Amino acid sequence: MGNKVTRRCSTVDERYTRLQGLYPQRGVDQKKLRRLILDSKLAPCFPGEEEANADFEECPICFLSYPSLNRSKCCSKGVCTECFLQMKSPRTARSIQCPFCKSYNYGVEYRGVKSLEEKGIEAAEEQKVIEAKIRMRKREILDDEHREQRKEEGCHASRATTDVLPSSRLLEPPQQTETPPQESATSGMSDRSSPRDDLDSLWICEEYGSEGSLAPTPAPSAVTT
Repeated sequence: MGNKVTRRCSTVDERYTRLQGLYPQRGVDQKKLRRLILDSKLAPCFPGEEEANADFEECPICFLSYPSLNRSKCCSKGVCTECFLQMKSPRTARSIQCPFCKSYNYGVEYRGVKSLEEKGIEAAEEQKVIEAKIRMRKREILDDEHREQRKEEGCHASRATTDVLPSSRLLEPPQQTETPPQESATSGMSDRSSPRDDLDSLWICEEYGSEGSLAPTPAPSAVTT
């Protein structure tokens, strides 16, 4: 006769099979929740602690510490039961996206309290992430310094160009501007004759003779008797 294997439910205090009031209770089936916790499919609803504890795990959503958390099936990130129920209710079979790795068909499983080995592996992974962020930050700072240096070099080059231009202009011979010849006032006046000048010339011709000679006309000699 074969031995019959029976699955035993975990021993959980009844107080932790109910929601602790972290969020308003909206459509949560308390009987189904209790069954999932007793079957070790969901972590017990422990009251979260605000102070960090070396033996506790911090939920990355509510930032409270718990003796144990649920594990995401896709990326193994921890989440408390009440935060998980805010994203996916046991009553619905609607598929949702993982809030951590953005994978679809988000689901969790309960593995109990973390072992020392698991904590060591997680600590090493977190250290790698921190070191990668530090390297990225250093690279960003270095790139910013290079950009500032190139900007300063460009400013110095433009200043040097503006300083050279005035000195080079001093060496150039002065440019003389050609002014159009202006007619003298006297020449303009001689070219133009007024009507009065014409009358004077006519009077002189009549008085002294022809226009070609300016000598006065000799007076008639006296007749001697």
